[in-house]
Amino acid sequence: MWSVVGVSAVAAIVLFWMMKFQSFQGKIYYALTFLAMIWTLIMVGFEASSATFACQLQWATLAWLGNGMVPVAWCFFVFAYVDDTFWRRKARIILIVVPLAIFAFVATNPWHNLVYTDASVIPLGERQIKYAHGPGFYAIIGTLYAFVFATLYCLGRAFRRARRTAWPMLTMLIIITTTPLTANAAYVGLGLTFFGLDPTAFMFTLALFPFTWMLVTNKTMDMASVGQSILFNTMSEPVVLIDRHRKIVLVNTAAKRAGRKYGTDRFLDAMRASIEGLNTSEHIANMTIGARVYEPRVRQIANPLDPSGSILGWSVTFVDITDRIAITLQLEEALKKADDAGRAKDEFISVVSHELRTPLTSLKGGLALALSGRLGELAGPIRSSLEIANRNGVRLSRLVDNILLIQKIDIEALSLDSTPVELGDLLVESIEENRMFAVERGVSLVTSKVEKSAVVMGDAFAIRQIVDNLISNAIKFSNEQGIVEGALKVGNGRVRLSIKDTGGGIPDGMENKVFGRFEQVENSAQGSTQGSGLGLHISKQLAKQLSGELFYESRVGIGTTFHIEFWLVDRVNHEAAEPAFCA
Repeated sequence: MWSVVGVSAVAAIVLFWMMKFQSFQGKIYYALTFLAMIWTLIMVGFEASSATFACQLQWATLAWLGNGMVPVAWCFFVFAYVDDTFWRRKARIILIVVPLAIFAFVATNPWHNLVYTDASVIPLGERQIKYAHGPGFYAIIGTLYAFVFATLYCLGRAFRRARRTAWPMLTMLIIITTTPLTANAAYVGLGLTFFGLDPTAFMFTLALFPFTWMLVTNKTMDMASVGQSILFNTMSEPVVLIDRHRKIVLVNTAAKRAGRKYGTDRFLDAMRASIEGLNTSEHIANMTIGARVYEPRVRQIANPLDPSGSILGWSVTFVDITDRIAITLQLEEALKKADDAGRAKDEFISVVSHELRTPLTSLKGGLALALSGRLGELAGPIRSSLEIANRNGVRLSRLVDNILLIQKIDIEALSLDSTPVELGDLLVESIEENRMFAVERGVSLVTSKVEKSAVVMGDAFAIRQIVDNLISNAIKFSNEQGIVEGALKVGNGRVRLSIKDTGGGIPDGMENKVFGRFEQVENSAQGSTQGSGLGLHISKQLAKQLSGELFYESRVGIGTTFHIEFWLVDRVNHEAAEPAFCA
């Protein structure tokens, strides 16, 4: 009895430790197996220490709760541990029904005598009952054997598919399953006993303790260990572990594959030559093998017993940088070509500025002189042709000027003045100079809300160019008999100059196209509008350089209003507050 108590106590401690600190598949079934085993051992101990037939039979009957649970719970554990099949999760009711049914059948034996017959007695001169088994006993044994054979079938199937590293664990599971089976078969068939008792529980206990130790130390089902091994061997880059003596300790699958591809000796020689740099530095040179280039990335492995002392070695990951080098070279070549193209563009624009502007100036001057009448009277058809040529010359000259201006803005070579500018006078002047163009297009130019004393700091020529672009665009995009209105409003230290038209409007989300280079929004009334598509882009850049803001408001079918805002002259040198006229 004391031996059983001692073994049961050890088993209980092991069970508690397993439940608290270990994590594995089928843990709950393993715990049930342990509990059933402890229960059986204790009942067997009580039976062995009892003196009367009635007491021994009572404890033997109670032992069947454990006898029925152990093989069923063990079967469920093995299936969960090595297979994790779907039916196991659906058949948990069996784990409860079978042991309880067996116990109920044994507990009612006095009524039917099918488990133990009336021939079960304590022989004269002995201490323990010599049981005479009935057909019910063999039916119970056959039922439990079915679970044992199901366990062996699961383990046999696992053997066929498992790796060799898992075979020791599977072998131990088979030994644990077959040891009590053999002992029970010897007890049933040959009458073999252990101190006059059924040896099955004792043999199962002896096998279960070493398995518990294997379960603690074996890493076959340890997700962390298995995962680390998989990560190490499935990495695409060769990884090498080197000890403190510069000896290669371990290589992963990628390194072995590289050795087979390029030749093991050649690969190892190149690797050793590369890691020689570890003698003097943690940085080692790139390794070239065949057409591939590898960048070694070194990480020290600290000594867990002395983290601040000498290291155990290094982990070296050889990252294939061949493609990266090729891409870098291609990018460098592309950048060189882009620089060459940029210089060619600058040279072209420079040629345009010198070779095109000079003849254009002469052409415009000659046309203006001819149209002035100083060279004599011109017939109607000749004057009409010269006027067309003069207008196109002006347009071409303006395009060349805009291209040159864009170039200066792009290379940040545009120098702008910072002098007081009266926006009201500038707006009136621009409207007057564009009035003839408006008359030709059938558009009326008007001014409203032009407040005086709207002085800003900036470049008068650049601001005038912005306003001229806004007014000319408004005229071009207005319908015939339309109105273009200029306004100037001051408030909260800001001045807003607005140009409003009565055109078709601009759809939502067109800001990038409106202010884009060589971009134009199609005019629904006019189809396409003549122009270079540079005016608003230049205006936007000039406004930005002048610390101003150019934006617009538009409603399709009604018209568009462009606004440009500046700080008043007395606020230029102070930190800006929130604009009063945010779009």
